[in-house]
Amino acid sequence: MTIKGKAYIAGAFEHPTRLAKDKSVAQLHAESALGALRDAGLTKADVDGYFCAGDAPGLGPLAMADYMNLTLRHLDSTDVGGCSYLAHVAHAAEAIAAGKCSVALITLAGRPRSEGHSGAVPRVRGADAPDTQWDSRPASPR
Repeated sequence: MTIKGKAYIAGAFEHPTRLAKDKSVAQLHAESALGALRDAGLTKADVDGYFCAGDAPGLGPLAMADYMNLTLRHLDSTDVGGCSYLAHVAHAAEAIAAGKCSVALITLAGRPRSEGHSGAVPRVRGADAPDTQWDSRPASPR
């Protein structure tokens, strides 16, 4: 099966706020969603597929779908780190080609700069994360 010619990117939006201390992550997802839909000439009533990853608050896509009052046939919360949204583009195209949804919405709104996760400051991670022993070891005393 090929998906060539069966799915297209119709709208995009980059939120104008870079330091968003006054907005919740859910607000940023919703505002970004509305901007992308507006750019595509669609409304949230057209959306029947939704894709987001670990930056979504609460139960991820379930909480965001409820927050944005979306009626969905397909939902995807694949989280593979910083490339999740590239995977979502492929998953959305596959879902459309397979008839699982007709309009897929993908959102990203992790507030990296307002939460100190711009890459300049290391993320605070729990000691129980499976990869902590390789990524976050303190310098050995010698």
